[in-house]
Amino acid sequence: MITMSSSLAENDWNFRILDKRLGIVKTKNEPTAKIAVLDSLTNLSFIVQAPQTTIIKQLSINHKYLLTLRVYTSKNIENVEKDFISFFEAIDIDQPMEDFIKAYWVYPTKVRFELVEVEET
Repeated sequence: MITMSSSLAENDWNFRILDKRLGIVKTKNEPTAKIAVLDSLTNLSFIVQAPQTTIIKQLSINHKYLLTLRVYTSKNIENVEKDFISFFEAIDIDQPMEDFIKAYWVYPTKVRFELVEVEET
């Protein structure tokens, strides 16, 4: 198990949830500290940011991991359709991780996933 301590949250992001997801690392980019993960439940891919690039070096492509992720949504909801505004504004409602993964596909710049911990499966 590898634990991350620093946070990527900035003033223009709202912390939403902390959740564990089973996913397959599809690609990794060490210089940008990002990995592409295929979620095992939704079968959708999304980008995960890692606060430390050293963890990315230890991850294997096409390997399944249990990932602990922090999810953030942008406070800037400019260009978000009015049907989705309540999703981004309602930060006190417990929404499932699947909703954030799906929202990432519609608004990739409005949802951020941060790697907190990795466990081998």
